[in-house]
Amino acid sequence: MKRLVTKTKKLIKGMPSAVVMSILFHAGLFLLAGALVIFTVLPPPPVEFEPPPKVKVPKMPLKKLQVKMKKPTKPKSTAKITAMVPKLDLHDIQFPDLASSGIGAGLSDGGEVVGFGNMPTFDEEDGIFGGESSIGNDLEGTFYDLKRRRSGGRVAMDNSDFLTVVGKFTRGGWKSSSLAKYYRAPKKLYATAIMVPQMHSAFGPAAFNEPDTEGLRWLVHYKGKLVYPEPITFRFWGAADDLMLVRVDRKTVLNASRLTGAAYYSDWQSKGTQNRIHVLGNDYSTVGDWITLEPHTPLDMEVLIGERPGGYFNAMLLVEVKGVEYEMNKRGGPILPMFKTNEPSLDLMDAIYYNLVPGEASVTNGPVFRDY
Repeated sequence: MKRLVTKTKKLIKGMPSAVVMSILFHAGLFLLAGALVIFTVLPPPPVEFEPPPKVKVPKMPLKKLQVKMKKPTKPKSTAKITAMVPKLDLHDIQFPDLASSGIGAGLSDGGEVVGFGNMPTFDEEDGIFGGESSIGNDLEGTFYDLKRRRSGGRVAMDNSDFLTVVGKFTRGGWKSSSLAKYYRAPKKLYATAIMVPQMHSAFGPAAFNEPDTEGLRWLVHYKGKLVYPEPITFRFWGAADDLMLVRVDRKTVLNASRLTGAAYYSDWQSKGTQNRIHVLGNDYSTVGDWITLEPHTPLDMEVLIGERPGGYFNAMLLVEVKGVEYEMNKRGGPILPMFKTNEPSLDLMDAIYYNLVPGEASVTNGPVFRDY
């Protein structure tokens, strides 16, 4: 042991002084670096935050402001200026006193004068008797006044004569030549439905721009095509006051005229078990014959409507498709859809609903007889 110490001392004594100074210098740097690391790694102790004392804000007394309001005054009335633009419409037609004029005979029934309470609409595009423009799959209507000659002169025509003339037309093959000597209105109408609820008979002539024509002993003959895009079997139901007959493929399939004249117009008889049981309009509905249409195969169709004695008029043509169950109305009758060759417009529906008894028929349901 003594030898080791003695050797160490000799070693130190034998080192140069520069080496000793370097060792001491590096040792000091090492100690300084260690101290810095210790002070850097160890975070300083947290300082607790003491909030400042609350400052008391003195309250200031507020005074309510008093505002004087003036009493409201009414503005002075001003004159209202409106521009009156005349518009030609059948609603504006002024009919004469029926009791003291010759026209009264056309708007009376048994001497009782009928008023003008319920007014249908006659839109130029889609009126209740038809529109002025054809859409291709409609029925063209021609108006006849059997009280006038074709030249315009008067014809002696009473109710019996009317039955004779119409019977000759329907029994003779529906030839227009049999009506050639009677007045025919130049205006044509194109109907997509035969659905005229009860109204005054004078509106038939008025729809064809014949407002001066008395509302009795007139006819409208509709002609067109009956077609459907799929196989369908159906039959017509109808009621009329006074006259309505339907012919398909040159055969009478429905005579829904009032019984007072039905036998004069045709020998056709209904085979339906529900014939003349259910109320439609102001009469009982007649059930027609079954009709079968092949797809895209059109058949000729004709409808004749008219008024004999005057007063009220209606002509409603409905459809029953075979195998379809229909909702029943409060009277126990089926609510059948109206016959139509196009979807009804809003104007046409408004015109029909104006006088249609709720539950007697459907305007929007059912087949549309067209080739698409």
